[in-house]
Amino acid sequence: MTAGGNRPAALYERLRSVLRGTDRAEAPALPVGEALHPVTLAAIALLVVNDWVLKPRFGPSFVTGKLSDLAGLVFAPVVLSAAIGLALVPLRRWIDPSLSRRRLLACVIATGVGFAAVKLDPGFAAIVAHAIGFVRHAAFYPDLTDLWCLPALLVALWIGRDELARVPLGRPAAIHRLARPALPALRDVAWAGREVTVLAAAIDAWDAPAIDAQLSAGRGS
Repeated sequence: MTAGGNRPAALYERLRSVLRGTDRAEAPALPVGEALHPVTLAAIALLVVNDWVLKPRFGPSFVTGKLSDLAGLVFAPVVLSAAIGLALVPLRRWIDPSLSRRRLLACVIATGVGFAAVKLDPGFAAIVAHAIGFVRHAAFYPDLTDLWCLPALLVALWIGRDELARVPLGRPAAIHRLARPALPALRDVAWAGREVTVLAAAIDAWDAPAIDAQLSAGRGS
């Protein structure tokens, strides 16, 4: 591949790094990397534009309705995951608040079940609309075709897996703080496609410069 062909990937990696921030062994970042993914932010922007610009201007329609559903299904699971991570930060002395495969899958499943319940159960939809109404007006209308949007959850799963492959923010510090063997604690990172042997050895030895070098490699090993 030519240098020009690598340019989009390089630009993406730079944007991803800037949005995600820097995680260091001795100065761990907050566990919100999945919520700051470019695709997550793009989905949130799409929802805002659709709900505050397109719907008021053109009125509710099949297209604007599906855009809201698609955008919400993309960002809701990973934003939920990041919110859980932030809520767990005060307990970091005892637990690891960083993103895990288990939390990612749980948030994706919970979002899918909640979305389907809103679309299939008018009573549940009314409860959710009332709860959201404290922030903004919301109304849900039963439409079984909205369930066609559920595959968008696969994008959320990909976002979370991309974050895992970069080593979740705060994970090395949590492994050291909780005195866990690093290799098993990085099993979900390996599941996401990253080679973790060198990083695990650096964490077990608590070699901060070597850990930071590994973290700065992005998705590389």
